Amino acid sequence: RRLFLGYDHPEVAVSLDETGIQLFAQEQFQQALQVFEEALTIRIKTYGPDHPKVALVLNNVACCKFQMKNPHLAVEMFSNAHDIQQTAMGTSAKAADLDLLHVATTLCNRGYMKLRLKLYEEARADFDNALLVQQSVLGDNHKTVKDTISNLDFANAFHS
Repeated sequence: RRLFLGYDHPEVAVSLDETGIQLFAQEQFQQALQVFEEALTIRIKTYGPDHPKVALVLNNVACCKFQMKNPHLAVEMFSNAHDIQQTAMGTSAKAADLDLLHVATTLCNRGYMKLRLKLYEEARADFDNALLVQQSVLGDNHKTVKDTISNLDFANAFHS
């Protein structure tokens, strides 16, 4: 795509993000991180640092950071992504279901990192907020909702 569209075209960032996801699935975390960081640079240059498309890539970078044994940085990056998503939703008249689910995904990812860091009360808060969003969009019987309930139960078991 770079040959036809140019180095910094937004569609190049889409391709890079897709490549990063494939590398991540193959557990090639360092290579995935490099590709995600390239996509992030293009998206920031194209859309600015506070755009939801930037938040999506930040979420992916944070997943890599976690897999590369840097959970504190992962939590920080998930928080940054969540802040961007919340701000972006506040500027639109009605958030689309997909946007809401992206927020819930970020909250679940951050909650999971906080579980790993034994920050059980903070993890519970993230899972609670994610669950409200997921239930409003997906209903009570969706697998994603059930997974979040399981994570919430886990956090509650350690918190009690």
